[in-house]
Amino acid sequence: MLNFSRGAVFAVVALVLIWGFHLGAYLDPTTPGERKSYFNYNSVPKSPLSPHVHIYFDQVFSAEKPPNYAFSALKAACTRTEWKEENRNVYLECEGIQAGMTSIMSEVKVCFKMAIDAGVNMLLPSMPLRDSVNLKNFNLMNESAYMTYDQWFDQDHLLASMARECPQMKIKHPMEAGTASLPITNKWSMDIGTAPGFRMLSGYFWVGRPFKAWFDNELVRLRFLASADRKIPADDGTTEITQSTPEEGATIIRIASQFLLFRLTDDPTGRDVALWKDLSHLIRFKEEPRIITNRILLHIDRPFFGVHFRVEKDNMWSSFENQLKVDLDALDQAWAQYGSPGMERPLIYLACGDEGQIKKFAEAGGKRGWIVTSKYGIAKDYPATLRLIKELPFDFQGAVDMGVMLESHFFMGITGSAFSSTVGNMRDPTGRYRGSSLLYPDDGNARTHLFNDGDASGYPCCL
Repeated sequence: MLNFSRGAVFAVVALVLIWGFHLGAYLDPTTPGERKSYFNYNSVPKSPLSPHVHIYFDQVFSAEKPPNYAFSALKAACTRTEWKEENRNVYLECEGIQAGMTSIMSEVKVCFKMAIDAGVNMLLPSMPLRDSVNLKNFNLMNESAYMTYDQWFDQDHLLASMARECPQMKIKHPMEAGTASLPITNKWSMDIGTAPGFRMLSGYFWVGRPFKAWFDNELVRLRFLASADRKIPADDGTTEITQSTPEEGATIIRIASQFLLFRLTDDPTGRDVALWKDLSHLIRFKEEPRIITNRILLHIDRPFFGVHFRVEKDNMWSSFENQLKVDLDALDQAWAQYGSPGMERPLIYLACGDEGQIKKFAEAGGKRGWIVTSKYGIAKDYPATLRLIKELPFDFQGAVDMGVMLESHFFMGITGSAFSSTVGNMRDPTGRYRGSSLLYPDDGNARTHLFNDGDASGYPCCL
């Protein structure tokens, strides 16, 4: 028979084993939504970043429903906009949204801003998911690759936020168009390419050349042509070719949501940049990338620097060797400026989709005393999480990296990358990357350095 002390030991061992089993389930649950409250990452107490970064992270990446965000700039913009009665059934249907994840996010914001500026409603856009192997294949002509907004992002978050802050705008799912809930009277197209002096990717509309003025003129022209075709009789017996009353059914305006369309920084009041920041908080990822992002961050148990190592085959700027050298040199400089004697060096987290290149970077970094990891490296001890990462398409894996980069204690990227520039903008309290924190210590705790690599002349004003 076991004596009391030996029985107590066995009881303790059994409890430890049971606790370890349940802890393993918590650390690596098999489905994204499992144990959500445990995986709600909160870095505020130990982070050197400005609080606005964590607010943005919560809106876009939190595991659970985030608190309501004060969309003050969005609300003000919707209040300033003229919502004409004759346009109450006009809907924008944005097309041409394509490329990588952060470029798509920017183009979605262009769509939102066009609708707000014009004072019209919106059909939620559909976007093609690019090929995860051939990253240069954006699947523009592949109908099966197109996914609606709710397949890309959290539609409920968008609709609830817009209903609260911009109730003037009606937002519909494209599947509703042509049904009893949204009958269609007209389906027209507008071509921004016909605007005088328009050049793609250069920024065009700004407060001195507002989108609304161009849109209103185009809408009058389209109504004129439609009325002329119908030859609607007026009361005096002549033909009425203008229309000042709303159509009974919806008028759908197809328009390309052009990348880098708005010159946001050319507004001296700062309202355009403030609105753009608010629009960023509308675009919340779906559950899978959010949960994985929070799991990855919770498994990082020390301060870390983030590096966007842009060597995937679709668009590599300078060579692997050059990027490796400048990244490692900058890491040494950042540690010299922001580290303290006696402190442990931070972990280096690499945002990169090429595991072979990650391994090469880790080997080179190790020779300089850096420990380098990635989402794959962190998840390798958690097979369920690693499987979830691998099952995500390439661009949604990039969304996981974006969330981690936002919370890094120092971030390094490339000016020519929409991913890097988006992260740099959102880390700065102004909403725009103000320059390297290695050169300008008064950075609002943005802790960001972007290398001048790649053509990005339109990014500072318009991304």
